[in-house]
Formats: sequence, C-alpha cells, structure tokens
Amino acid sequence: MVGAGSAFAEKETTVSSDIIFAQEQIATETVGTAQSQENNQETDSQQVEVAKTEVKNDEIKTIDADKIDELLEINDKTPVEVEKEEVAKAAPVITADASKVDKLISIAKAQLGKPYVYGSTGPKGFDCSGFTTYVFRQMGISLPRVASSQAYGGTRVNKADLQKGDLVFFNTYGGISHVGIYIENGTFIHASSYSGGGVKTDNINSKYYATRYITAARYL
Repeated sequence: MVGAGSAFAEKETTVSSDIIFAQEQIATETVGTAQSQENNQETDSQQVEVAKTEVKNDEIKTIDADKIDELLEINDKTPVEVEKEEVAKAAPVITADASKVDKLISIAKAQLGKPYVYGSTGPKGFDCSGFTTYVFRQMGISLPRVASSQAYGGTRVNKADLQKGDLVFFNTYGGISHVGIYIENGTFIHASSYSGGGVKTDNINSKYYATRYITAARYL
C-alpha cells in the first residue's frame, strides 16, 4: 500500500508540474503576442507620422514655390506699375445711378436750341457754367457757379472712364474756361458762345475740343 501511495503522489506531482509548465508557456506566449502587437502599433504610428511629415513637407514646398513666383512677378514690375495696381484695387470706379443720369440728360436736352447769354443761369438762355448749374439744380444738386470751380468739385474722372452725366472741362481761352455735360460716345451737350452757338451738342474728340480737353468730374 505504501508503494502504491508513493506512485500516486509522484504521478500527482508530475501532473502538477505539467500544468505549471503549460501555464508558464501560455503566459510567455501571451506576453510575446502583446509585445508583438505593441511593436506593430508603434511601427504603424511611426509610419503614419512619417507620412504626415512627407505630406506637410510637400505642402510647404508648394507654398514656397507659389510665394517665390509671386515675389519674382512683383520684382519684375516697376514701382509705378505696382502703385497703379494698388490704386486700382483701393479706388474702384464709381458708377452713377442710371435713372438719375437719364433724367439729368433729359433735362439738359430739353434746353437744346436756347441761346447763349453771358452771365445767365436760365431758363431762357445760358452761359456754359450757367447751363450746367441750371440742369443740376433741377436734380437738387448745387454746383459752384463758374467752370473752374465746378472742375474741382465732385469726383475726378479719367477720360477713358467717362459716363453719362459727367461734367467735361476745356481750355478755350486760358485755363479751365468751358464746361459741358457728357452724354455718350464722345458727345457732350453745352452752351456755346461761338457763332450759331447756344445750347447744342458737340464731340470731345473733334479737332477743336480734343486739343482743349482738360478733365472731368462726376457729381451723380
């Protein structure tokens, strides 16, 4: 019986050892798997960071290239060209109210044929600045009485940007001495003092007025 008991105890010890060994193996494999997964995750994270860095570098290169091109383009321009561009951006062309302009031109054309009368502001006759003063007064706009003063009021307009209703000024006998109202396509209406004059239309590009044109102003 003693021998049988010893054999049983020995067998139980062997089984216990096998169980412990198996548990250790499982634990080792579990740790190894966890470490492997951790290493894989770390590798994946590193690869993602590398990819992000490469994309960011590409973006920086693109931005730098665009900026360099822009700087080179600006550098090729003269200071005057740059200044003109800045002025154009800061001061867009002002467009007059179409309905008001049409009414103004209609009032002006209604005076066609009336005589030139020096010093008169109408309504039966006009001198040049008296005519413009009268027409604008019908629109509720008060102009300075003489042409030279009218030229320095309102908004200065380049010849290429003329619109209906703008005042156009000429040097007919020393400085700004004549004014009319621009209609369109080079035509303007004014009170002329020349023979056969009075309120009539002429063209700013005609031989006489083209060489005497000075400036323009916008009041609408």
